[in-house]
Amino acid sequence: MIYQGNAWNYIEETPKILQGIMDKEKKVLKEARCLLDGREISEMFLVGSGSSFNAAVAVSAFAKKCLGIRVFPVYPADFFGDIGFIPENAVVLGISQQGTSTAVIRALDAVQKTMQDKEIRTISMTGEYRTEITRHGEANIYIECGYEDAGATTKGFSATVLTLWLFILSTAERMKKISRSEARRYRERIHAVIQNMQPVMESSRPWCERTADKLKDSRDMMIISSSDLKSVLLEGTLKFSETCRFPVRGFEAEEFMHGMYNAVTQKTDFLYIFPACGYARERMKKLFGYYQKQGVCPYAINFPDCGDGRKEGAQGEIHILPCHFLNDPDFSVLEYILPQQMLFVLTSRARGINLNIPKDPEFHRCMGSKVE
Repeated sequence: MIYQGNAWNYIEETPKILQGIMDKEKKVLKEARCLLDGREISEMFLVGSGSSFNAAVAVSAFAKKCLGIRVFPVYPADFFGDIGFIPENAVVLGISQQGTSTAVIRALDAVQKTMQDKEIRTISMTGEYRTEITRHGEANIYIECGYEDAGATTKGFSATVLTLWLFILSTAERMKKISRSEARRYRERIHAVIQNMQPVMESSRPWCERTADKLKDSRDMMIISSSDLKSVLLEGTLKFSETCRFPVRGFEAEEFMHGMYNAVTQKTDFLYIFPACGYARERMKKLFGYYQKQGVCPYAINFPDCGDGRKEGAQGEIHILPCHFLNDPDFSVLEYILPQQMLFVLTSRARGINLNIPKDPEFHRCMGSKVE
């Protein structure tokens, strides 16, 4: 499929889109609320591929905390292996922004076909009205971000994350796992993060433009982050690979230290996504310094204790982006993802790639991985 939209424009409109979703929360969640009204929930499965899976990862820890149950972000292929062990009163959300993922559709169908004797509820979640997936769940949640006519999801990822948070809050409040005042305070924190997204984009753009120019000839990149930012790490790895079309790997810092360091060469570029605090940040800081001394080029977002954010490289180049994130422990994924999105769009352009044109336009048709 050939796309016609502008991914950069979609990034820029994301804060407004997210605020609109918050304003329309009741409408967005109406079907799901009716389906689950009066029901207990034993476990929840968030089934998706690509960015949809990464969005599920972004909300799973918060969902466990609010609901007090196990919540599993899961790829469709893994879900099929565990389907016989889904307990009574579980909820399965099948997530596909474009509504065309055949694997997610099969997962929803499999639940309804093989688990008829159990009270398991299925919900489809998509950003597109009247797409195929909406016919395969008992209720639907629409990701109200508008059509994303681009070859890589940007606003759709953030909108999916927000919509899932709101679904979790609404469900937890209905189940009396959190109070109305607690839910209100959570929403106020989400609103504050959304309000901070525009300043983050404005302050990040010059660095992203310079760094994209440096990465235009890259042939090997590793993204390093922490377990707290796993969804950002996964999404960055996916999107850089998808749009810039060279080998990109992503690792949590400690996992990288257990073997992958052997794959580093003088041609490896590093992109570090530093968490706000904690042990992982200190380990990443040490790793950053180690490879910097070896002459391996490190780029860093949200580097700790960096003063005015300037770090001189061998040629006097600035490799560190200081970010004025709110660093909310539950919701700052919406801030962290922005510099990565801006950087992969600009880097793909610097490399002369039109990310709206798939490298292999026949791939999905041949593999049957999306509904035509």
